[in-house]
Amino acid sequence: MNYLKPEFGSSIIIYGTGAVGLSAMMAAKIAGMNHIIVVDLHDNRLALAKKLGATETINSSKEDPAAVVKAILPAGIDYSLDTTGVASVIKQATAVLRPGGKVMLLGLAGDVTFNVQQDIMGESKTVAGVIEGDAIPQLFIPKLIDYYKRGMFPFDQLIKFYKFDDINQAFADSASGDVIKPVIKIGE
Repeated sequence: MNYLKPEFGSSIIIYGTGAVGLSAMMAAKIAGMNHIIVVDLHDNRLALAKKLGATETINSSKEDPAAVVKAILPAGIDYSLDTTGVASVIKQATAVLRPGGKVMLLGLAGDVTFNVQQDIMGESKTVAGVIEGDAIPQLFIPKLIDYYKRGMFPFDQLIKFYKFDDINQAFADSASGDVIKPVIKIGE
């Protein structure tokens, strides 16, 4: 949210519920955003997003995110954030914006083709790449720790610890979407 600096009461859609997407969602809640919509393919991750502060969730394998956003916010959404790096998702993240809206790209992506006039300039949209949250770690990490201590940034709910002997299970749980951030403990 360092780059975005959202206004209180604004709206955001976040594509992807990995550690980055869910952390951004918790930051949106801290910022006081009104609609915090989260999109993913895994119902269990969407349930966690709802528990941690999402106002709406969309399973994109069951619903069209663009249609759901249109029903909730007919004029479009203020901000969208892509953590997937998938070209079709990036295009959708841009299409759901209101005029003047901003999309931030956080996932590593390949080629994405836009009609610049129709998709971006015609409605004065902004497409920006953001690296490492646009943060100064020495300033931002203490702030995150303070939010965590106050119960506002429960990142520990994204982590599951595994013994080194269970490394294959950790990979399987991560691939299935059952775990957001598996952490291997060595020497236990």
